[in-house]
Amino acid sequence: MIYGDPGTVIPLNIPPGRGDHVLSVPPGLVVARRVATPGHQPVGAGWSFAAGSAFVMSSGDALPARVPLAVIGPGVAQSGMMRLDRSAYLQSKPLGVDFGTSSDPARTQTPHRLRCSFRGIVPAKVDGALLFAMTGWGTGSIMLSTRYGSDQLECTIGRGDQTEGGFFSTAMRRPGVEQLLEVEWRDGSGAGGTISFFIDGKPAGGPFRTKIKPRVAAGMDFSVNASLGNMRQAIDGLLVREIRVGFDRPVTNYSYPLVVSGPVDGAILPDLVVDARAVTAPQPARTLAWRGADGSVATLDVTIGPIDVRPGQAYKAILEDWSSGKPVAHPHELVMTRIAAQNCRFEDDWLGAAQSAWIECLPQGPVPNIGGIDYRCEAIRCGDYVQFQFGYDWDAATMPANPFGDPSGKHSYMVPHKWRIYDTDDLPIAVIETPDGGPLNGNDKPYLFSGPHDPRGCAMISSTDRWYPHGTVRSGVIWRSGDPGSHDQAGIRRTVPLFDLSIPFGCHLDYSVNGFDLRIFSGGQGNEGQANGFGNIRVIPWKQSDYRKMTGSAGRTRDPYGRMLYSANSMAANAALWLEYTPFNVQGRSPVTGSGGMRDDRQIIPEPVAWHINLPDGVRPHDGLPWRAIALDYLTGYVSDPVHAFEKGRNIPLFKGNARRPIVARNHYYGPGDSAVPEAQAWYQQGGRVPNWLRETAPLKVTVPYAGDTPSTPYFGTFQVDKLHGHQFPGWGSMLFRTPEFAFLGHRFWDQNRLYSNDILSDPWLDLWSSREGAWAFLHAALAWKTASAASQRLYSRAEVLDFAVFDLELFHDRHYAATPGFLNPPINLMPNGKVEMHLAAYAAAQYFGPVAKDDGRIYQHEFSIGYWLSALAAGEKLGFNTALRSASPKARAVLDWLIAMHRKRIVGRINEAPNLPPIDGSNYLVGIWTADHIAKAGGEVARLPRRYAELEPLWGKTAKWDVYRDDRGTVSRDGQAMDQLIAGPSLLRYLLGQTGDDLIAAQSTANGWRDTKKAEELAKGEQAGSGWFTCLQATNNPAKAVQS
Repeated sequence: MIYGDPGTVIPLNIPPGRGDHVLSVPPGLVVARRVATPGHQPVGAGWSFAAGSAFVMSSGDALPARVPLAVIGPGVAQSGMMRLDRSAYLQSKPLGVDFGTSSDPARTQTPHRLRCSFRGIVPAKVDGALLFAMTGWGTGSIMLSTRYGSDQLECTIGRGDQTEGGFFSTAMRRPGVEQLLEVEWRDGSGAGGTISFFIDGKPAGGPFRTKIKPRVAAGMDFSVNASLGNMRQAIDGLLVREIRVGFDRPVTNYSYPLVVSGPVDGAILPDLVVDARAVTAPQPARTLAWRGADGSVATLDVTIGPIDVRPGQAYKAILEDWSSGKPVAHPHELVMTRIAAQNCRFEDDWLGAAQSAWIECLPQGPVPNIGGIDYRCEAIRCGDYVQFQFGYDWDAATMPANPFGDPSGKHSYMVPHKWRIYDTDDLPIAVIETPDGGPLNGNDKPYLFSGPHDPRGCAMISSTDRWYPHGTVRSGVIWRSGDPGSHDQAGIRRTVPLFDLSIPFGCHLDYSVNGFDLRIFSGGQGNEGQANGFGNIRVIPWKQSDYRKMTGSAGRTRDPYGRMLYSANSMAANAALWLEYTPFNVQGRSPVTGSGGMRDDRQIIPEPVAWHINLPDGVRPHDGLPWRAIALDYLTGYVSDPVHAFEKGRNIPLFKGNARRPIVARNHYYGPGDSAVPEAQAWYQQGGRVPNWLRETAPLKVTVPYAGDTPSTPYFGTFQVDKLHGHQFPGWGSMLFRTPEFAFLGHRFWDQNRLYSNDILSDPWLDLWSSREGAWAFLHAALAWKTASAASQRLYSRAEVLDFAVFDLELFHDRHYAATPGFLNPPINLMPNGKVEMHLAAYAAAQYFGPVAKDDGRIYQHEFSIGYWLSALAAGEKLGFNTALRSASPKARAVLDWLIAMHRKRIVGRINEAPNLPPIDGSNYLVGIWTADHIAKAGGEVARLPRRYAELEPLWGKTAKWDVYRDDRGTVSRDGQAMDQLIAGPSLLRYLLGQTGDDLIAAQSTANGWRDTKKAEELAKGEQAGSGWFTCLQATNNPAKAVQS
């Protein structure tokens, strides 16, 4: 059923069909076709000095947020203008304008139209006065000035290292008189465009053709009487009343021509709407029908009127404020019947058929607001299944550009509250509260655990020293009317990667998993205070427990291989965690995703989800808890992370409608990020390396105002995600369970990866193609494509995903793959100017060794990062994403197939030729290829360097056995995720990526032999199996099953 209000246009969101269809429109229903016509809308921004202030904010509708323009130096207010002398100039902050990105370096970030305006007085007898200078170093420019020795205006434009000038007005300005002096750029269809001048609003010369197009990026600002702070052209006596910029913003205009019964092309079905603009009152359901080319008939009922919510179904939610210790119902009830999108379906053939169509609903009327925070909800209605996702975010008065902007000093925690859900008869359905019946964010539990910690720093939770996670803005809460149900197993197993999980004792040491949550763990071990054993889902209890109960149960388990895993050490590390989904619980995942270490979700599929996929009826060995229950609640817990922001009141993906939107992450784990991008386009995480924002532990205290508005209220509960640790993939859940909600969560985590850097592997530094962050980015794109919907407002469409991914692969193709030098055209000498060039060495080494990384002194392989990439590529193949990329673009096909060939080269060469190649730097996952010294000794000649894995031993040595190496610690095991991935590599290449060849079969035989030997050795240890090998074996680092269905 489709619903819509009288007086509106109602999208039908019918999936496209193939071939001719016959449409049957019932009487009384007006069906039209939505026709989109691209256009442009003039917008502008201005800065006026009429009030005499030396600091003014922009006005107008052109910029994403108000931008300041300030006097630098001794400016003087004079007659409603600002007087600038040689020691003063005007400087703006970055404008944040977005003129679109293209893979064509001659066209990217080109404005369709850009007018730069100066109103004021230019004194007589001055030359080269800079009236407007917008310049980005190495990016582009547009500058308006007075011509030397003339009263003409002059303009120069720039792109990269190109500058084009010689454009002069034909009319003369009048020195010493207030005038409006302007230049306007207009884009052309081919190379270049035109420049025109205006004086007092009248044409003053042009249009003049240009050879290049000016490039204007979001991070560019502008100056008056200077350029980039350089005052060489500054003049005395420049009076400025107003500066303006104007440009054209792309818009889409819609028309709705009538469609009547009869033949239609199936391709236009998604464009069909009901035109109810002339309808003034509700109408009963009418049935629209169509017959496909194959004779199949489909129907759709359309009601012009409100949605029908049956008694007993969730209808509304009421917020209860418990700030006083007693419930106070907020007057703004959330009646969840305002339709945002309907007849939403996945675009994937299997998911589109397996998942019923859903409706996305918003509240009727205003939402509750308390203390500058909006309390929001978005709903799914899918037959009898109803899901409410509650969310919280700052209002526009508190954070004007939300979710962008600096949160410093802003309180981010909601008041103590509960949600009550009712049906249409006001009968109660559910209460959302903590497991003990208290309010969320209750005052009876601290924000951060403040009780005692054991010697390792683990919180000693008890009945008197309690803790429960508090939510912040951008975290969410899910309520569902019941179990969503599972998709059929045949469909699941045809869709998702399947792994050989015949090793039942992987990750069975109390240090196999070692995350941390500084809200409950005081730190002290490992990198930045990790807790050995923290977050191992084999141990975490289902229900909330306490320290004494958990440590007292040490050694008690049904797991036959539990001697090492279920120790008091392990139990203590997990005593404050639980797996059952309750509001704001994260199931032992680490809020600070950064720093190294094993995590159960630091792989392509979270650990419990992978076990459920491969053993759909299986149970956890420890206690017989079904893997399905763990997987469902583990995936639901991803809603608790503060990444589900509301922009203009909606919980929708950040890049929807603009794949290359100029927005960034700021103050993340690796630093401040791109500081050139305006604050209003930066998502502030207020994190970083832990020591930089942590002030105390036990209990945690953070720096103020950087990390929290008080020492005990970190803005986002210490959560931060970066690209290198962007391995959160809840989207798998929508391929297992009959609900799109996990796809919603997954697309928002993809946003976090893209905020850090909006790419997969096309970075100019040649890092991503062999690093984990590139692997995570690829898999995010693959999952987003698989779970895309053209009708949903909360998901990306396939067209949007492919726009992003194909652009990125084509950019890599042109920048690195087919360039000269590049991977297809590798250099033969790596010292073109007598100095070793490591980027050239990477191009050269790849043809012999597959994926390689580089630093200032060497070419090497980071084996587990490369392993993540192989897993991601393999998953993309099974999901169908790789096929879509190949079909979308010849360049993308070439890059993708080359990537797979590179991984094949590495796996075959590494196993068949160099199984005993030692690791470097005391790690078990770094392998050396060439150093700068090696290259220099060879005179830079590639022909004199090792070009096979078998030739690397003279440079790096050889271990006695494949499974150990020696360093200053003595004999060290090579067990670890890098070795697990190497052993699994041949099977992923064969069974998921379709690779063939006797050399690959030989590599698989060797790898299987290694695995079987180690499995037998460990089984001989009985209940201590897994203590010597497979200590960090994760589910998706196992070999792929030969039969992937």
